[in-house]
Amino acid sequence: MTALKIFGFTILVAAFYSYVGQMVPQKETYPPEDTEMSADMTTEDLVVAGEELVSGKGTCLGCHTMSGETGGRFPDLANVGAVAGDRKQGMDDVEYLAESLYDPNVFVVEGFLPGMPPASQPPIDLNDREILAVIAYLQSLGGTPTVTLDTELSWQSEDLSESGSSAASATGGGQAATGGPAQTATTSLTGEELFQTYLCGTCHSISEPTPMIGPSLVDVGARLSKAEIYEAVMDPDAAITEGFAPGMMSAQLNATGFYERISSQQLRTLVDFLASMEGGS
Repeated sequence: MTALKIFGFTILVAAFYSYVGQMVPQKETYPPEDTEMSADMTTEDLVVAGEELVSGKGTCLGCHTMSGETGGRFPDLANVGAVAGDRKQGMDDVEYLAESLYDPNVFVVEGFLPGMPPASQPPIDLNDREILAVIAYLQSLGGTPTVTLDTELSWQSEDLSESGSSAASATGGGQAATGGPAQTATTSLTGEELFQTYLCGTCHSISEPTPMIGPSLVDVGARLSKAEIYEAVMDPDAAITEGFAPGMMSAQLNATGFYERISSQQLRTLVDFLASMEGGS
């Protein structure tokens, strides 16, 4: 009789938690959908595609605001189309925006720090045509878009109007802006090198206690266990540090394809590295 009661109680408990599990909203995130690019796109088409890329694959909104306010880590983009042509002497708006995407740390807007990764290189890895679309969209923010697929940029790897696609789009990035291979050999990198390769340093500091877009990780190993660090990487919204907004890190990691790119061995190496960060000099 006692065994029967225990069995019945077990069934009731299992049914209760099953019901609760169905009632609680389940969190699921998806990487951004690919933006369709074709050889016959007009300037207007490029603007639309560029907007999708800025908020998706390009991950621009992980660091840039579009509110017209100042004070962020990187410049606000709300009126960039109106000011891009006056930012750097001798460059028109298209040249300036192109340089800002292919080689962003050559010229840094006064009051801001370097650190933006080249958009043409992994893990962002925009191809030449996608970068033209981003430029067209940025021109539209306060200015007039002029970019077409015939627009030639000195950083491009191939003539887009003839080939229908750049070598970069065919190979997932082609040659990087510096002429080196686009794909980084990540199999034997150290934890600190992986931290830089996957652009963690864009949002987190490992050398200073000052927070950036995300919390400083200079003492993360003293604050969190390896299991908690692993959870923070794989499920960033499970626990949010006070003062920071939820959703930003998960959106950034999904948009860059972090979870598809990183191997289990690399993840262990990265977590071990972060666990070693205990705030010591």
